[in-house]
Amino acid sequence: MSTLSDRLFEEILQARQRVYAVGEPTPLQKLNLPAIHAPVYAKREDLGPIRAYKWRGAYNCMAALSQEARDKGIVAASAGNHAQGVALAASVLNCRATIFMPRSTPEVKQTEVRRHGGSHVEIILHGDCYDETADAAHEYAETHGSTFVHPYDDLVTMGGQGTLADEVVMSGEGPFDRAYVAIGGGGLAASVACWLKKFWPDIKVVGVEGVDQASMKTSMEQGHRVNLDYVDVFCDGTAVHIPGEYTYPLCRDLIDEFVTVTNNEVCQAIRAMWESSRVVPEPSGAMSLAGFMKQWNEGQVRPDEKSFVVISGANMDFTQLTQ
Repeated sequence: MSTLSDRLFEEILQARQRVYAVGEPTPLQKLNLPAIHAPVYAKREDLGPIRAYKWRGAYNCMAALSQEARDKGIVAASAGNHAQGVALAASVLNCRATIFMPRSTPEVKQTEVRRHGGSHVEIILHGDCYDETADAAHEYAETHGSTFVHPYDDLVTMGGQGTLADEVVMSGEGPFDRAYVAIGGGGLAASVACWLKKFWPDIKVVGVEGVDQASMKTSMEQGHRVNLDYVDVFCDGTAVHIPGEYTYPLCRDLIDEFVTVTNNEVCQAIRAMWESSRVVPEPSGAMSLAGFMKQWNEGQVRPDEKSFVVISGANMDFTQLTQ
């Protein structure tokens, strides 16, 4: 009987045949970071079709559905990037998507969803956090017989996200000694680790969480999925209260280490990307770089180790900077 990670690996294989209908592989860029004397590369997901990696999973999941399932309508819950991926997929696949977003979602993110989806999408604002929004979306999908597309806790969604790691392996820059991946729900980290460890068994995969968002690290420490009472939302793309049913065991088995970073450390990583590349990632998009920089500053990364980080998105909500 195949393991969960074997099933995920097969989903990534299948996803390679689908996702490039809507996007091109993103670059792997060598960074010139101030005061860091080790080779570090950035996977530039901010250069994808929605300026974040979420198009990969959303499109793969929706493209893999039967026409009958798509005809019933797609339902999703998202504070931003997954919503844009679903909207793009709905437009390309010519189906309808109802997307639930928290009431606090900035207008700029709602505008981007409408831009990608056009007449194929309807936005419903509900709830004050992702969990409330997701509960309403699940209830709507059940009531209307629609198909729910999960942002991370689905093997087909994760399969799409894992194509990012395939591009790293195919880049010719490897093998890498270390990979740093942000964790919200854990789908990206699980799929990246699953793929990389098949090709580079000795690679160390580090999952990076916000210090006040660390549902996965807390769950690992307690030996079961933990639902946090509070999560900080500065890094809104990774603000998840509880790991997924699939992502928890996958991350437990595949991630070598979990590190937490403060909002200030994330801001330092955003500044480092700006100074080195004139790129402004969104806070969650800079989280993996923040994890690398923290471990470098603490002497945990050797100068001869080659690392890569995932710049997972650049849909910056600049209203945050005025608060």
